[in-house]
Amino acid sequence: MTEVVRDVVGLGSRGGRRSWVRTIQILVASATVLTLAVGLRSIFAPVSASSTPASATFPQAVAASTAERFAEVYFTWDESDRQARTEALSQLMVGGTPGQAGWDGKGTSTAGAARAAGFTYVDASHAIVTVVVPVTTPDADGTDATSTMSLQVPVTVVGARVWVSGLPASVGVPAAAPTGTASSFRLDAQTSARSRPAVAKYFAALSRGDVALSETGNASTGLDGTLQYTELLDWRVERGGDDQRVGFAEVRWATPGGAVLDQEYRLVISRNGSGWQVRAATASVPTD
Repeated sequence: MTEVVRDVVGLGSRGGRRSWVRTIQILVASATVLTLAVGLRSIFAPVSASSTPASATFPQAVAASTAERFAEVYFTWDESDRQARTEALSQLMVGGTPGQAGWDGKGTSTAGAARAAGFTYVDASHAIVTVVVPVTTPDADGTDATSTMSLQVPVTVVGARVWVSGLPASVGVPAAAPTGTASSFRLDAQTSARSRPAVAKYFAALSRGDVALSETGNASTGLDGTLQYTELLDWRVERGGDDQRVGFAEVRWATPGGAVLDQEYRLVISRNGSGWQVRAATASVPTD
């Protein structure tokens, strides 16, 4: 190795070589060594992925939707058709359904209108979604009774899809999300009114297919008719900022079967000429 370095830099070469040639050789050798050192460092000490926040890349809206659907299926069963629940869960769980996913195979239960009420990042590929869902079951005298249940659903990103990664955990129902009258929210009534048509247009388009998002080059994955947009029940934009704002929407959807679902969203909107356009849409997660 020593001889190779000596050959590169010209040490031990004939005395007739000029000093400036030797200087150039030394500089070239130094650059080569430095390049090798940097390359080895990048291999054995790569930049930590933690330098990029998980929230910057995690598909939160898709994860919330997956967890909501899972909660509805998880709390829906019928002892006369046990396989139906198992098959439905297998379409949502990354490794298929483990047994009957904790159910003993007895009784009946139905659930729907689940909504994401909390979101916790674990890392760039994993998160926990807290979902609240009304569940109807027969009580002791055979009368249907509805109660509100809450699940923490583990999810994981695999390729372009979000899956449920394991069995959920039941937790207490979280407090309601802050409303427009909460002290932490400062309503901008004027911007709310002016941007409302653009937000309504976004959700109407979302029900039909993918929707382009302003200035991002990305798109919201559409619902492809699985839900039909009915009405923008509420839209509130928070004060602060000029060209970009945060707002909260309550949207009413209709299912193909005629049922109605009201869901809550957190939107980022930005100016589009003299109007506004949706830039990002996720589940509305309580922060207080």
